[in-house]
Amino acid sequence: MPKLISGGKRFMPIFALALSALFSTIPLLFYQDFTFGQDIAYHINWSSQVSTAIKEGVLYPRWMALSNEGYGSPTMIFYAPLFYWITGIVNLFVSSLILSMKLTTLAGFFLSGLTMYVFLKNFCNHAGSVTGGIAYQLLPYHIFDLYVQGTMAELFAFVWLPLIFHFAYKGFTEDALRDWIALAFSYAGLILTHIVSSYIFTFVLAGFGLFLSVKMRSLRVLGRFTAAGLFGFCLSAVYFMPMFFERSFVHIEWLTEAPFADYRHNFLFSAENVGKLFYKHLNLVAVLQLILLIISLMVVYKKKKGDNQTNLPFFLWLSAASLFISSPFSMPVWNLMPGLKTIQFPWRWLMVSTFATSIMIGLTADIFSFFDIKKDRFLRFSAVLFCGFVFYNLYLVSFYLLKAEPVPKKDTEWILHGGGDVIEYLPVWLIDKKNNFPKGKEGPVTFKEGVGMLDIVHWRSHSRLFRVSAELPATVRVSTFYYPGWTALIDGREIPVGIEKDSGAMLINVPPGKNEVLLEFRDTPLRRVAKWISIISLLAALFGLAMAKRKSY
Repeated sequence: MPKLISGGKRFMPIFALALSALFSTIPLLFYQDFTFGQDIAYHINWSSQVSTAIKEGVLYPRWMALSNEGYGSPTMIFYAPLFYWITGIVNLFVSSLILSMKLTTLAGFFLSGLTMYVFLKNFCNHAGSVTGGIAYQLLPYHIFDLYVQGTMAELFAFVWLPLIFHFAYKGFTEDALRDWIALAFSYAGLILTHIVSSYIFTFVLAGFGLFLSVKMRSLRVLGRFTAAGLFGFCLSAVYFMPMFFERSFVHIEWLTEAPFADYRHNFLFSAENVGKLFYKHLNLVAVLQLILLIISLMVVYKKKKGDNQTNLPFFLWLSAASLFISSPFSMPVWNLMPGLKTIQFPWRWLMVSTFATSIMIGLTADIFSFFDIKKDRFLRFSAVLFCGFVFYNLYLVSFYLLKAEPVPKKDTEWILHGGGDVIEYLPVWLIDKKNNFPKGKEGPVTFKEGVGMLDIVHWRSHSRLFRVSAELPATVRVSTFYYPGWTALIDGREIPVGIEKDSGAMLINVPPGKNEVLLEFRDTPLRRVAKWISIISLLAALFGLAMAKRKSY
């Protein structure tokens, strides 16, 4: 019986984190459709198309065939694919796409709390680790991300941040090969989940590595830490290399040209945004995190315990720096580092602030559970203040949960049939990027020059097969944007693909007679190289883990 009780206690943290994840996603489970958010149309659209492509046998879908009224988009070359790929895999076993998205989102909330719990176990007891994990799930920005912004990939990115820090810390303290490989996998997971979050967190991770190297006084281990980061890039090369090197093929400039995306107009606490409801909520989230951070700081500094004190400065400065860079005071930093402007919204750094504040809350709960609060007036006062703001945090979270509404049925149907995509991933051969695509009467395939008969055999996400019968040479127009990788074959023989001026649609010259035309979206040489780098890196990582396990016996 004592063993049974002790086994039950071991699973209590997991049970608590699962309950917290369920609480966070109540509206998702309550409504039949997905809850409304600013960007949710894009994510439902992409999840649907990736799922369809996977069912067609495409292991790594890159082309979104239904987008832009069927002209398509290379979205998954540029937008990190992991959330959509996982949703697509779930959808193989669950008939409803929306339910698949909900399950993936629920798993993301649970895993984010679990990974924070695992990381905090390096410094805290069960109470502190569980509290920090639940705080990470329930701090308002995390909930805001789902029910106001609807940014599904960024939500799933929360899973990786604590895991990256956990294996970085383990690597520095134990210097074991398995931990460095796990760090590389975790970093690659973040890159494959949300590229903006990985860009932001790379600065954070570099700072943590420098902090630990100074603390441990080991440049050699810092070298291994850097190598693990580079290995993470190699593991994610299948996505990262095409994303980075193919930007000249799309209207990526819209990321910074779009009026809503100018970082100078998107700071927290700026005078121009004070009256806007969206920013009122974000400002409140930032202030609440700052207050919880200050209370945690007072408690942890006042009551020293174990290794908490030596790690505290980093998390303190991390939280303060992330709040600073979200404010107008950081404008010189943004002007100095041109790459930052691609983040578009400085308040995205609240993700880092949420991460650091959760750690501080975990350290504070650890102190409360370690010392006798009844005998310490300072701790009693701090505990009351802390609990007051925690309850206010829950009130704010409940506000978002209660205000959540489903996407209207008619909008869901439109989205699932390709509605909703972004300008920045439109191919450059479409000149008028704001017009998006040629409107009108064209079918999937039409004669641009000549006459004859057309018969579509199949029209799939990454391939199109049709027959052309013409007495004279003809040119057919395919209502799909040209993009490198589209390859045309007539009766098995590869032929050049033409591009219609201004519209960017594909043109194919066919000889007289009966011809079978196959269009396939294939890997370019760059994409093949990137794929092989990822495969070889994965095999090397698995070999390294096997060797590490063998040495441990």
